[in-house]
Amino acid sequence: MTLEQRLRAGLLNTLGQEAYLSFVSNAYLTLIRAGFMKEKYPELFYLKQLIKPGYVCLDIGANVGYYATFLSDLVGLNGKVLAVEPVPLFARILKKNLGKYRQQNTQIYPYALGSEEKTITLGTPIIDGVFRHGLTKVVNEKEAASLQTFEAEMKVPDTLFADLNKLNFVKCDVEGYETILFPQMLKTIERFKPIIQIELNTPANRKFIFELLQPLGYKAMALQEGVLKELTAENRFTWETGDYYFLAN
Repeated sequence: MTLEQRLRAGLLNTLGQEAYLSFVSNAYLTLIRAGFMKEKYPELFYLKQLIKPGYVCLDIGANVGYYATFLSDLVGLNGKVLAVEPVPLFARILKKNLGKYRQQNTQIYPYALGSEEKTITLGTPIIDGVFRHGLTKVVNEKEAASLQTFEAEMKVPDTLFADLNKLNFVKCDVEGYETILFPQMLKTIERFKPIIQIELNTPANRKFIFELLQPLGYKAMALQEGVLKELTAENRFTWETGDYYFLAN
């Protein structure tokens, strides 16, 4: 276990989950807002190149607000951020972080997004004594036995966002569940053709999402040397350096 892991585990044991997450998220947001950690989180710093004042942004898997708080700054008073976070613990921290920066243009949706309306279980691993909130995902009964679990309500995104009249940007981080979620959001995507930024961790999921979005005119891109470049046929499903971006023609 590294020194950082020992410190995190000690804080978690001392403070408890909610106070630990508040402390850690506040520290990260403070550092990033001061311009630190650009090499570790280049996508966060690249947001200012993508997001314009007045945009409507959808943050799926908002967690404790690392993206939502910055999106809120960038869209300004005339924009809006829809932050989707189904875990009540994370949503409370997200609300606190938004309040700290007096951000009033963000609406929190306390749901998971998927293929049907039902109650589901999400699980968060504790690895080397560290509560890995960024790895929270939808789990089955067998997986849940070894994880910290939370119940949440699932909604179908095309139904939930049927009344939207604008959508410019979608960020999605759902730990592999995107292959279930995105087919249920195609109507919304086709209506607005937003920029899409998505974490895709396996070649199979990359191929699935590419083949789903390509008929709508989307190209697969990646952030390389500070600019977005189209991925080639050779590296389209093997890019592992960061998130995938999909831009419509």
